[in-house]
Amino acid sequence: AITTYQDAVVLCRDLGDRHGEGRALNNLGLALQEVRQFGEAITVLQQCLHICRDLGDRHGEGRALNNLGLALRESRRCEEAIATYQDAAAIHRDLGDRHGQGLALNNLGLALHDMGRVDEAIIAFKQALTMFDSMKDDHILDFVRAKLTAAQRQRAEG
Repeated sequence: AITTYQDAVVLCRDLGDRHGEGRALNNLGLALQEVRQFGEAITVLQQCLHICRDLGDRHGEGRALNNLGLALRESRRCEEAIATYQDAAAIHRDLGDRHGQGLALNNLGLALHDMGRVDEAIIAFKQALTMFDSMKDDHILDFVRAKLTAAQRQRAEG
């Protein structure tokens, strides 16, 4: 998959297709994360983010930020991930994209929990739960509920 996305990036650049290049970079960043190449994924996703911002593609920017946050968190750069997820959540909120906002809030909760900021994580998980509950997305609801319960249990024990 990585080679395919790298080829797609080159092809889109050669054609002058900036939207396509941004999408290919986003997919490449996700593929690199799958093989735990987080440093390279961060670089690629930052390139994607730059293109989205240049084009005024707010949806793409929100997706790129959320995916960048994933790579930052996996690299143990949690403070950067937190700020990135906050930016992603704000963009998705402004766009009325409840699913994207819910994903960013859930990921924010995970990063906050990693940093020991349990009370803030609980707030983020509750906000994500509200987003997904309104969409009746049972699969992600169960995941967020489990993370919320774990954070609440940690707070009670702490």
